[in-house]
Amino acid sequence: MKLIGNESIFLQLNIATKSAIIENRSLPHMLLTGAAGCGKTSTAKYIAKNSGANFLEIAHESINMRDDVLTLRDQLNMDGYEKQTGNKMEQICPTIVFIDEIHRLSSTGQEYLGIAMENWIIPVEKKQAKISYYGEFGLNREGRGRWCPRFTLIGATTNDGLLTKPFKDRFKFRFVFSTYTFEESKQIVASHAEELKISIDEKAIIEIAKRGRGVPRVLVTLLERCRDTASYTHSIVNSIIAQSTFKLMGIDQTGLTPTDIIIMKALHESENPVGLDNLSIITNESPKVISETVEPYLIQQGFIMRGSRGRILTDRGREYLEINKHIDSGVDYVDIPLTYNRRI
Repeated sequence: MKLIGNESIFLQLNIATKSAIIENRSLPHMLLTGAAGCGKTSTAKYIAKNSGANFLEIAHESINMRDDVLTLRDQLNMDGYEKQTGNKMEQICPTIVFIDEIHRLSSTGQEYLGIAMENWIIPVEKKQAKISYYGEFGLNREGRGRWCPRFTLIGATTNDGLLTKPFKDRFKFRFVFSTYTFEESKQIVASHAEELKISIDEKAIIEIAKRGRGVPRVLVTLLERCRDTASYTHSIVNSIIAQSTFKLMGIDQTGLTPTDIIIMKALHESENPVGLDNLSIITNESPKVISETVEPYLIQQGFIMRGSRGRILTDRGREYLEINKHIDSGVDYVDIPLTYNRRI
């Protein structure tokens, strides 16, 4: 896996991984937070590969009660432990457990999972606590719970503020993933083109990078759409193919999508702030998609603002619409570049 950007994060991860292997323990639990599509899942897989651990991805909906944590426990790597007591007998290889959108985990799920993360036990009901720790439940010596092999929980989130404080405090590492620079975006496009065996020239790489918002997931998606057009026309991916693809997709020269433009034009035409439900109806998108995927980028670019009464278009947003001919204007403007080509 070729790593681009976030050098400080990966250096810290490499140090922590080597230390954990030497000391025969699990990596600290980690929170990866930041914009969607900026490499959080890929980073979790990199950690698992770099540490030689099993990678177990589970859905946040699957952890709602104690029995769900017991089910998770039975999927963890127990090699290196005495099976009944849980005592470490040899070198262990803790499982990397990955939960995307971990902020959506239920409060009960956070409570039981948090206990397992910190104490390596899963509490049992009183009637089960009377069973010997040598019994089928594998209780610990004090009979307080079923022992749990060491694991590292990696949670990806776009809003870790929604996690309960006790649960959030159990994550010793917190890494923030921001959008990538323009130069890094070009490297990402070139790297994935090589990996996917796509013939592409430098001008096309620039066209894709300009519209990719500095988000790897968006960059790869645009690259693949350009590949499809090139295959259809029996050509390599060049600037003409890229521009034709983006025109067909309705993506403007700086990367705004039809949904982005519809929202900005709706705000331009309204004299009052517009609520999320109304924007959902106007765009035919779910409120969740708008609030978590569309709006953050428009806010970061300074095009819209979100308040208690709704969303409004900023002067910068209005000028952008005029400059790029999305609305009529009799005024000539200089270009307003997007800001994703620097780290936010």
